[in-house]
Amino acid sequence: MQKAIYSPKVHKHKNPIPHASLLNGLLISSAITGVELDSDQFPKSKNDQIALAFKNMQYILKEAKATINDIVKVDLFFQDKDDRKLVNPIWISLFPNEMQRPARHSHMVNLEGDCILQIVFTAVIQSP
Repeated sequence: MQKAIYSPKVHKHKNPIPHASLLNGLLISSAITGVELDSDQFPKSKNDQIALAFKNMQYILKEAKATINDIVKVDLFFQDKDDRKLVNPIWISLFPNEMQRPARHSHMVNLEGDCILQIVFTAVIQSP
């Protein structure tokens, strides 16, 4: 049976869905954004919003007892394709070894309000 993952450090979804779901070591997230936990607002700076989205991803991984190294694929959903370049510095910081990076795919979508990015990841948690 799957286990719903919720992080107390990440804003809850409007709909009744968890931040991620775990089954037999396979962890798949719901949409992760850079919305601020306390204010329910998106940072005005695109860089800050993107950084917060990736920080929220890490909080969800931690709640699932996973690490950044367990991620095998990241899907990025952008409002504006020009914002893709803003992810690269964070990406390189999170995954400095180019031989140990997850797959990544960017999509262009229509996002609500001030949201500029949604992240969805897939991770495989190895048994200890």
